[in-house]
Amino acid sequence: MTTWLYHLTVPTVRVGQSVKDTFKAWLIPQRLRGALRSKRHIRVNGQTVSTNYVLQAGDVLELTFETADFRNGESHYAPNAQATVPIIFENEDLVVVDKPAGMKMHPHSPHEDDTLLNYLAANFQDRQVMSAGQPARPYMVHRIDRDTSGAVIVAKNPVVVPILNQLLVQKAIKRTYLAWVQGAVLAPAGEINTPIGIDPHDARRRVINGIAAQPARTYWALSHIVYQNSLLRVQLDTGRMHQIRVHLASIGHPIIGDPLYQPEKSATRMMLHAATITVPLPFDGGTTTISGAIPTDFPRQLKTI
Repeated sequence: MTTWLYHLTVPTVRVGQSVKDTFKAWLIPQRLRGALRSKRHIRVNGQTVSTNYVLQAGDVLELTFETADFRNGESHYAPNAQATVPIIFENEDLVVVDKPAGMKMHPHSPHEDDTLLNYLAANFQDRQVMSAGQPARPYMVHRIDRDTSGAVIVAKNPVVVPILNQLLVQKAIKRTYLAWVQGAVLAPAGEINTPIGIDPHDARRRVINGIAAQPARTYWALSHIVYQNSLLRVQLDTGRMHQIRVHLASIGHPIIGDPLYQPEKSATRMMLHAATITVPLPFDGGTTTISGAIPTDFPRQLKTI
């Protein structure tokens, strides 16, 4: 059975707090808290303690997680070293990678191996990357569309996946996109908050107020206008499928090159790029903002399409 072992020096902000309250503050889910407690996998300075133990300055908290503690504890992406994905941030728990446009996030069948997670599995393996005492494996946290480029968080072990998922739910992880859209946008900024659901005529597409519509909110700000096309900075308040694409198309400014929502105008790629991610790092690791380079196929001025 695989085990992941954490040795965490208690940060100042947790001194005087119980282990139980620290686990809650760290967003460790109830299932994992229960496993740690029942298996007596909580140690401080080498001694087993209960969750009522009050943490002191200089304490080293040791947590042991096992495969059975997780619903999906193992990562089974076949390593493929035929391509590399730039890593723009890395620590013991996660990486932020710069996905190129046209690359899928993960395989949809057992025989697929040409996806970001397959390439990252090979990268970890080749570099002999470790995470919590085990060889690192890629675990998906969130995704961006195949035709979108830019920053994506990938966990290196299963322990931090539910923590990062909860940070997404709490909207503590902020994502900023750049989008070239058709037409001159006249307002300096705006908000779109119409629900998004499934297109009743095409299950691949999403539409405003479609089937099983869910609330969605997108904020945008105008950067500049070139040749009757506009560059927008976009932030998501929710994370619905195709949210930016559907919302911008709904206000008459579809993303240039979008094969589903603006297919009549050709471009070398869909002009949507995940430029920046701000993420609170697990276990009181601070908050960091990560930005990758603007790809060469995403023009700054859009002189030609």
